Amino acid sequence: MDEKLLREEVIRHYEGIIQKIKDVVSAKIITTPDGKISEIHVLANSNRNPKQIVRDIESALIATFGSEIDHKKISVAQLEKEDNCTAETRLRIDGLTVKKGKYSYEVAVSLRDAEDKVYEGRASGSGTYKHYLKLIAQATINAIQQYAGKDFLIALEDISTFRIGEREAIAVLVSILTNGGEESFLGSSIFREDKGESVVVAVLNAVNRRLSFLIKEKKE
Repeated sequence: MDEKLLREEVIRHYEGIIQKIKDVVSAKIITTPDGKISEIHVLANSNRNPKQIVRDIESALIATFGSEIDHKKISVAQLEKEDNCTAETRLRIDGLTVKKGKYSYEVAVSLRDAEDKVYEGRASGSGTYKHYLKLIAQATINAIQQYAGKDFLIALEDISTFRIGEREAIAVLVSILTNGGEESFLGSSIFREDKGESVVVAVLNAVNRRLSFLIKEKKE
C-alpha cells in the first residue's frame, strides 16, 4: 500500500477509536506533511467536563497504539444541552401532497407542533425536477413561517442533491432574518423512498434548533 494511503488509514483508525469514547460525537485529526499528529478536534456533548474527555482520549491512544499525545493538541467543542422548552418547540412533518400537471407542480406541506396544531404551507410553479424539490422546500418554509409569525423572516437560499457513499442525499440552505441580523443554516437528509418528505426533513433539520431558541426568546 502507498505510504500516504497507509498513513491516512492509520489516522482514520485513530479517529474511530476516539469516536468510541463516552460522550464523543465526532473527531477529526490534522496531521503535518510528514504524517505526524498536529491537532485533534473533537465534538462532544456536554455531559462531562472537557478535561475528562481529553484525558480519556490520551489514555485511549496510549492503550491502543502506544502513542502519547500532548493534551495541548486536543481541542474539545461541546454541544449545548437542550432544555425542555427547546425540545417542545420542534416541528415535525404531518403531511405532503403534490399535484402534478403537464409542466407544473402544486405542493402543500403540513407541519405539526408539540401541541398538535397544524400549519400548512403551499407553493406552485413549473420547471425541472430540481425545481420541484425546491417547491417542496419553499412550501415547508411557508408552513414554518406561519408557525413563527412575523417576528423573523425565513428564506430559502438554495438546495443541492449529492451522493454520499452509495446513497443520494439533499442539502438545503436556509436564512433566518431577525432584528439582530441574518443567519444561514444548512440541513441535510438522505433520500428515502419518498424524496419529497426527505426535502421537508432537510429543511426542518436546518431550522428547527435555531427556531426553537428564537421562539423561546420571544416568549420570554
